[in-house]
This record gives sequence, structure tokens and C-alpha cells, in this order.
Amino acid sequence: MPLAMKLLRKFSALPRTERRALVEAVLLLGLARVALLLPFRIVAPSIGRATALHEAPRTALDPAEREAALAVGRALRRAANRVPWTSSCLVRAVAGRMMLRRLGLPSLLELGARPEGAARLAAHAWLRCGDIDVIGAETAAEYTSIAAFRA
Repeated sequence: MPLAMKLLRKFSALPRTERRALVEAVLLLGLARVALLLPFRIVAPSIGRATALHEAPRTALDPAEREAALAVGRALRRAANRVPWTSSCLVRAVAGRMMLRRLGLPSLLELGARPEGAARLAAHAWLRCGDIDVIGAETAAEYTSIAAFRA
């Protein structure tokens, strides 16, 4: 069976809410990728309000909000692994921010950096919703947070 048919069959077997989230994630990953081709100073206002890092406490979410935030993360990971373009951590975080905003959920997008070699920095972005690590947080501890944007 061709790969496209296998993927379509898997997609059809998903619950309706997961199919919807997956389609939304694919579309927003593409939109975020295109938006991030613009200079960051132009994109930054749509990402959120710059926030001092110490002003970014993790707040508890109710069970429905927790499940919604976790579902956004699952949809982003699934979609990013299947789209025909590279979805960097920043693209994933921005797409996740848009998905959470549509759901009316608070989020914090953080940018971090770490030294890599003599004159290079490695950068990373991750997204949190309340006390949920939505996307990118699995390696966030390796980076020093340098900026945060609150929705």
C-alpha cells in the first residue's frame, strides 16, 4: 500500500477532534514558517508582549485546559514530523502560540541561547501554557532563557 494511503487511513482513524487539531497544526506550521521569513522585529508583536522572565510564573490550568494544551503539543509534534518542510523549534512554538490563542489559553513563548563553539550560539524556542510544556521544553534546560513573550 502506498505511503499516502497509509497516512490517509491513519488520519481517518483518528477521533474528529484530533483530525481537526492536526489539520490546524499543519496549516499554522506553514503560516509560521512563512511569517518567520520576515524580520523578527516585524513578527515579534504578533508573537506576544515581551515579558521579564521573572514575571512569568507557571499557573495551574483546569483539567479541560490541561488536556487542550497537551492536545496542541501532540498535534504539533505529529504534524511537524509529516510536513514536507523543516519546522524549527521557533516555527513550532509560534504555530502553537496561534493554536493556544484560538482556544483562549494563556501561553509563554521563551527564546534561549547557549554557546556552541568559539564564536557561535545555538538558539532554541519553547512554549508553555500554564504549567504544561507544550512544545520544545524537552531540551530547554540546556539553554539560558534570554527573552519571553506572553500572549
